[in-house]
Amino acid sequence: MAEDSEPAAKRSKVTAYLSCAQRGAEAVIRQDLLSAESRKQLRQQHDAAKPYTHLVLKDLFDPTLLRAVRDEVIHNISATYKETDLFKVFQTGDLANMDALDPESASKLPALMALRDAIYSQEFRGFVRDITGAGELSNKTDLSCNVYAQGCHLLNHDDVIGTRAVSFIIYLADPDAQWTAEDGGALELYPLVAGKPHTPDVRPSTSHLPIWNTMAMFVVQPGRSFHAVQEVLSADKPRLSISGWYHAEKAREGKEHASLQQLQIKAGEDQIHQHAEFQGGDTEGELTEADLQLLRQWVNAAYLKPDNWSKVQSKMEVDGSVQLQQFLLQDVAQWIQAAAVAQDKAEGIGNGRIPEFSTGYGQGICACFFHSLWD
Repeated sequence: MAEDSEPAAKRSKVTAYLSCAQRGAEAVIRQDLLSAESRKQLRQQHDAAKPYTHLVLKDLFDPTLLRAVRDEVIHNISATYKETDLFKVFQTGDLANMDALDPESASKLPALMALRDAIYSQEFRGFVRDITGAGELSNKTDLSCNVYAQGCHLLNHDDVIGTRAVSFIIYLADPDAQWTAEDGGALELYPLVAGKPHTPDVRPSTSHLPIWNTMAMFVVQPGRSFHAVQEVLSADKPRLSISGWYHAEKAREGKEHASLQQLQIKAGEDQIHQHAEFQGGDTEGELTEADLQLLRQWVNAAYLKPDNWSKVQSKMEVDGSVQLQQFLLQDVAQWIQAAAVAQDKAEGIGNGRIPEFSTGYGQGICACFFHSLWD
């Protein structure tokens, strides 16, 4: 009997969410949230939010269907590990492509397809337009599933690419295991530095936990909508979500201020040429014996031999980079390592803890190190 009851319960669950999916967007999305009065209140909340306009919608979707979505994502979709200087995450392909799936594969994703169709329906796009003031939104579909396991994160950026108009994240964390601040993975929103347009502060002023059945959204603003995903600390609660964008017909103005644009500038374009003149003697010509004597306190003697300089230069000219092994004297390197470890420990870095945002700023170990050598 026990063996038969589990499949029966599973069949009942499948029937329930298939029925929900087949009835369309009105069965997927909480209808009272779409009323005129609700739109007015949500627009007020959106416009008053700091550090820039945004909104978090709670209990937006039918919970039975959303559980089914989570189950389909976990068991029927493959995610690829991706890591760059900006992020570390497991990500699926574009869910817009689900329409091209063969019938057998599509039959395994009915709840996910129902959710996708509901949030990109004309009615819901109109709702998003009304509560964000983003203007007309096209019918372009652009979304994927993301899994942030322990150690995964997304660094600060503004999301400006092409015609993106509104960013959104639907959180699919385990509904039966409450997500807490100690788990990490919060969505962090950053204000601008006072007096420095298009420059995010190092500290977020607002953060939102990835709570089950919530949908966060914000208008994409070049050099303004800076946000990040805090590192996930939990070893057994992956941060599962569906994220994507609503698009406009054309790109927003001011894209030259976007974080992507800043990353794509040519070498030297970001240099500040107004600097204080170097104080310390002539930098041209050969190194004097006094120069070498000073460097010997720090640098491996092998790198202070003129015969090796030409070898390093040749390597640099051919490859554009060079790695100098054992560059510092061993005792110097060991002192720096010990000081760095001690500083990290003092600032609470590592061991499953989120460090203070001021970590690494100020005089730190460099000042201590130089003072210890010169005293």
